[in-house]
Amino acid sequence: MVSVDSERGTLLVVDGHSLAFRAFFALPVESFSTSSGQATNAVWGFATMLMQVIAAEHPTHLAVAFDVKGGTFRNQLLPQYKGTRDAAPEDLLTQLPLIQRMLTALGVTYIEKPGYEGDDVIGTLATMGEDAGFRTLVLSGDRDAFQLVDDAITVLYPGHHFKDLKHMTPEAVVEKYKVTPRQYPDLAALRGETADNIPGVPGVGDGFAAKWINQYGSLDGIIEHADEIKGKKGEALRENLDQVRLNRRVNALVRDLDLGVDVDDLTFGSPDVKAVEDLFAELEFGARTRNRVLSAFNGGKEPSARQEERERPALADPERDVVVDDAAMRDWLGAHMPRSAAGIAASARADAESADAKAGGDGTFAIPHGVRCADAVAAAWTLHVVGTPKPGDAESRTVSVMAPDGHAVAFPADAVPPALTDFIARGMPDAVVYGYKELRHLLAALGVDPAARPLFDVKLAGYLTHPDFHAETLDQAAAHFLDVHVEEKDGETGPAQGAFDLGDEPDDVDGEAAAERGEEDARRAIGELAVIRGLALHLAPTIDERDQYGLLAGIETPVSDVLYGMESRGAAVDLQRLTDMRDTFAADARQAQEIAWDAAGTRVNLQSPKQLQQVLFEDMGLRPSRRTKSGSYTTNAAALQTLYLRSADNERANAFLGALLRHRETNKLKQIVSSLIDAVNPRDGRIHTTFEQTVAATGRLSSADPNLQNIPNRNAAGREIRSAFVPGDGFESLLSCDYSQVELRIMAHLSGDEALIEAFRSGMDFHRYVASLVYQLPIDEISTDQRSHVKAMSYGLAYGLSTYGLAQQLKISPAAADVLKEKYFATFGKVHDYLESLVADARARGYTETMFGRRRYFPGLRSTSRTVRDAAERGALNAPIQGSAADIMKIAMIRAHEALEDAGVRSRIILQIHDELVVQVAHGEEERVTALVRDAMEHAVELAVPLDVSTGIGADWQLAAH
Repeated sequence: MVSVDSERGTLLVVDGHSLAFRAFFALPVESFSTSSGQATNAVWGFATMLMQVIAAEHPTHLAVAFDVKGGTFRNQLLPQYKGTRDAAPEDLLTQLPLIQRMLTALGVTYIEKPGYEGDDVIGTLATMGEDAGFRTLVLSGDRDAFQLVDDAITVLYPGHHFKDLKHMTPEAVVEKYKVTPRQYPDLAALRGETADNIPGVPGVGDGFAAKWINQYGSLDGIIEHADEIKGKKGEALRENLDQVRLNRRVNALVRDLDLGVDVDDLTFGSPDVKAVEDLFAELEFGARTRNRVLSAFNGGKEPSARQEERERPALADPERDVVVDDAAMRDWLGAHMPRSAAGIAASARADAESADAKAGGDGTFAIPHGVRCADAVAAAWTLHVVGTPKPGDAESRTVSVMAPDGHAVAFPADAVPPALTDFIARGMPDAVVYGYKELRHLLAALGVDPAARPLFDVKLAGYLTHPDFHAETLDQAAAHFLDVHVEEKDGETGPAQGAFDLGDEPDDVDGEAAAERGEEDARRAIGELAVIRGLALHLAPTIDERDQYGLLAGIETPVSDVLYGMESRGAAVDLQRLTDMRDTFAADARQAQEIAWDAAGTRVNLQSPKQLQQVLFEDMGLRPSRRTKSGSYTTNAAALQTLYLRSADNERANAFLGALLRHRETNKLKQIVSSLIDAVNPRDGRIHTTFEQTVAATGRLSSADPNLQNIPNRNAAGREIRSAFVPGDGFESLLSCDYSQVELRIMAHLSGDEALIEAFRSGMDFHRYVASLVYQLPIDEISTDQRSHVKAMSYGLAYGLSTYGLAQQLKISPAAADVLKEKYFATFGKVHDYLESLVADARARGYTETMFGRRRYFPGLRSTSRTVRDAAERGALNAPIQGSAADIMKIAMIRAHEALEDAGVRSRIILQIHDELVVQVAHGEEERVTALVRDAMEHAVELAVPLDVSTGIGADWQLAAH
């Protein structure tokens, strides 16, 4: 018997027909059919049941076996084999190809073998898994599979309820049938199998068969001693010996078929999303089903942590009221908007802000006096503005509000009663909204400036509860959290907030058409109000359970205010300078392309991996480094750089590779500059990027349209792009304020390592000081390489870098990287203990947590796949440090923004990039503003080591570098 290697993983072999039959008969066809009449119950049930097994058993490899039409060798042995079975229902037969299409789209291998049954395929696959050292599971409702069971193979046998899967181990088989799995086929041969039309010995069931087997050892032993067995059963046995022998040949599974696959071919986890979407659209499955299935078959990696199923709040059915003028609006507000509820909501918010103000070094946020977010949300009103919240060009289309009692009103943006806009401006502390930052842009387009922040932002709350899930629209959020689709609620399809295309409509739309469109928009807005409230009622209890309302109301919502201001102001640029850069980069790219073509002797497409492989590995005969997943050789930047260094003796190849690398670099810079030029708003000459607050799972901010975070800062050409960012009219300079080594300072604080803390407090070159401790040498004897190696180690630990990754980065062997790591941990023992505890705690709890309660979930920590598990462990190491750094930067932004406002200066923050804030500084305010921002950043939170901030001022962003 082959021993199981836990590192190899788990192979799950599925009896496809068995599972399909069970799914079909478990669910009513009438409830699972498309509008065209195609039954879908077996497909839906098959996917759902298989997902349950994947979630419970975490297989790393998966294959599904199916029967094929036509007879098998068993029919030749026993012509009546399975002859009494009823034909499968037509509604099931039409679904089998759909199930197989689904499996293919999901990246799951299914196998059929003409002339053999699916059971033989299962037997062969299970044997292959065992021989390869895998823990092997067989999911089947056919008892013949029990003969496969041994220490490495377990049969998952469904009970009355599918979820009650019996794990048929050798011990379980013995307990159930009183024979070993190896003896089970002998028992089945004696007993027969009615379902397969295999006659057994009359009057002999499992009990007598087991008794004989235990007495004589095997079927051969029973036959040998058949004359000794007395009574009617002995007589029946003797009369049916030929049948029993035949039964034994029929029920023996073939375990050595040539299936054309190896076990390593049976991995899964890369579904064809488009194919799944197309199939599920054809089957009329909802987005929620699609997302659940894609998640389950995505290598065991969940997109976000899901709580146990809780009863979701039913969506309110708003009662739309008609309000005709401003006086009626005031009456409506007086009749329906909260009074006592305002006190609850305001109290909850005030308590959260109080907690923010009093937060200590541990970053703890709490809501005093037992006020619960869920209570406040239940008593709150809901605000929704539909339109295009594009910074610098926002346009509103429809404004709608819903009172706690379910009454709602909606108005076109150009007909909102003043009483309502005044109420919105004053009553925001009692409001539930979806996307406060975007909402502020839409309200600004209406001339409304809220006096305070909302009680609860559903978009931000969803981000905190499921940080790995990013909803681009309200519909996606509803589908993910509530299994509800906005368009289905209204019985029509249509865009959610921000999805309307304004400005392309004809100017001559007649009044009647405009009225119809406005009425349609209003109905949709009312329906979306109900969804927003439903999301709030669903998410608020989770926020309470995790004590995250302080994080929501004390950090995330205030940051939305700061980001709104940054997006609205935009960043001024020198358009001519950008244009000149683009032309220069384009010329450099063209020159590099000509040099590459000349070296290659052909006009190769430098963007085509296939053509590059031809030139490099066939024409020039270079030795490739590694293959991609598709089997071709990689031509990524790292591989090309390695080839370039290796090709010093090959003049032609070296020239080609040098030019190719130069072309890639300059072409990328040209594209970055072009995107900046395209983003310049012609009305004010500024770039109004969108700062994404709910995309990065660690809590970090990102930017889009354009992405300012991809502007290089490690080479002169990339840094030159920053010189195009200028103060703009009315401002004198730009101030750059950058955290220094913030991740390492957080690691020192959270680990409590005295040696690392002292390294920061020493005031010396940190990395040289640390290297002197690691290498046990005086500081002045530390070489440049030793300093850079230890620097890479320090940051690698904070970023969850593996030993292999460190070796690659430093261009040293993994063994040397291991030695360096051991020396580092010998010096900083508490850092080692802290990092170990992060993974251990995350494995036990399922999530990590920052200093401020921001969670990140890692279901992959429990995966049997080493690759998945290793990635999850790196993430678990990275998330608390990176997430805490993100939280600290957000607190710094809030306090810097407030400090500038309170000081009455004109200078304001315009950009946040990585660990840096960029401020446009008004005339005469340089010294004061620098001190204000530095103080806000340095005292954002108190750590065991000081937060260090570097500052610089210049006439452009590059000149402000420090």
